[in-house]
Parts: sequence; structure tokens; C-alpha cells
Amino acid sequence: MTQEYSFRTCSFDTERLKVSNVLSVLNQSISEAELSDVALKILTPNVTQSLPPEFQSVQCVESASKWINEMVTNSHFLIIQQSESHQIIGFIFFYVSSPKESGSNVHIGYLLDERFWGKGYANEFMEGLIEWCNRSQLVSKLLGGVDVGNAQSIKLLQNNGFKEATGDSPDGVVFYERSFSKC
Repeated sequence: MTQEYSFRTCSFDTERLKVSNVLSVLNQSISEAELSDVALKILTPNVTQSLPPEFQSVQCVESASKWINEMVTNSHFLIIQQSESHQIIGFIFFYVSSPKESGSNVHIGYLLDERFWGKGYANEFMEGLIEWCNRSQLVSKLLGGVDVGNAQSIKLLQNNGFKEATGDSPDGVVFYERSFSKC
């Protein structure tokens, strides 16, 4: 099994959530049109305010569909579903940089439907992702860039073992990293 295949098949369950690659559910349990509708509902101004412009430009079903296709093409794109209802409540996407036998550096991003903020879901999916990274032994470092004004996201990363990274960052963005060691 190749490293690329392992990233493409990333999935994990937590107490209340099921996280899986969008390609494993698309056209099986959800259509592309349904996923576009969900993305449009999740990518509200409150959710995207501190994200890059390509996230803020999703304002109709067509732009949501285009955004999904770009995310699938350019990243490993995961959906976050509630286990019982199967409702999609968010997305995780990661980009593998500097792939190595000993583990890759992986840049992550995540979005959670604002209707589910403050209920512990973000911490739950982050703990699940970290556990998957430990189990898979494919990741040497997770990296996340956060708008300096996004206190909740900074707290989420810090509470899950991320430390502020040193080095250059774009204005208004701070990077956090979490390292993994092979067992």
C-alpha cells in the first residue's frame, strides 16, 4: 500500500463522529449536488471570515461545486459527519508536503458548521485525526495556519499539543505544528 493511497483512504470514528475521505462517500451515500448544497450551508461568512478568498467566494451551488472539485483535486478532502444522523457538519483537508519514508509534513485545514460550534466537535475530530496520524505513522508533522484573530482555532490547536512554529508567516497568520514520532 502506497503512502498516497493511505492518505486517500484516511478515515476514523470518534464517539460522535465519522470522518472519511469525500471520495469514499461521493455518489454512494451522497450526490455531488447534495454535497454542494451542504458546502454552501457550511461556508457561511462567519465560518469563512478568516480564511483565504477561495473559501469566501462560495455563494451559490455552482461555486460550491467548483470549490469541492478544487478541494478534491488539490488536497485530501475529508467530511465530518455525526455518527447517528450522518449529517455532514464540517470538513478537514490536508496537503502533504515533503513526503518521506519516515513520515510527511502535512498542512491541515478544517471547517465546522457554525451551528455546531461550542459543542466539543472540533476537539473531538482533532483528537481523532491525531490518533489516526499516530496509528498510520505516515505523518511526521501536522502544520496549521490560523488567522491571529481566530482565538477558538488557536485554542483548539494548543489544547491538542500544537506549538507555535518559528519562521516566516504571512501577515495576520500564525502557524502551529505538532510533531509525531514513530513507535
